[in-house]
Amino acid sequence: MQDILQVLIHKAPVQELQLHIGKSGLCIGDAAELHLQEDGRIGIFAVAKRPLLGLLPRRSLRHLGQLGPAATAVMTEPLQHGDHLRVRIVGLTPEHLSPNGVAEVYISVWSNTHRMLNVRAAVPSAAPTDQLPPARVHIS
Repeated sequence: MQDILQVLIHKAPVQELQLHIGKSGLCIGDAAELHLQEDGRIGIFAVAKRPLLGLLPRRSLRHLGQLGPAATAVMTEPLQHGDHLRVRIVGLTPEHLSPNGVAEVYISVWSNTHRMLNVRAAVPSAAPTDQLPPARVHIS
């Protein structure tokens, strides 16, 4: 069975970056995770490089930063309900390519719509279906 995914956040900046993006090994399309923290903010985590003894690269789950207030308002309820989320890095500018020397990371969040479809089905529609115009079908 396939999940029906809908976009919850198209593109949101990661605020308060916690690591050097140029040395992290992150790429556009990499998976990330969202975690609700005790202070009510949402932390963003991704698998990034962390040198072992300063020489040997190893990959581990690292804290990237936080979601902003608008994105936090959208994502708090799905995180509390334990919805399946697909979080990806969709924009990335490392420090050495940024005009002002500050890195930028953007994420996108998608979710399955099963719970949201059930909520929509429980809400009565504004117009009864017999009063709606007939649907047009275009077949090419």
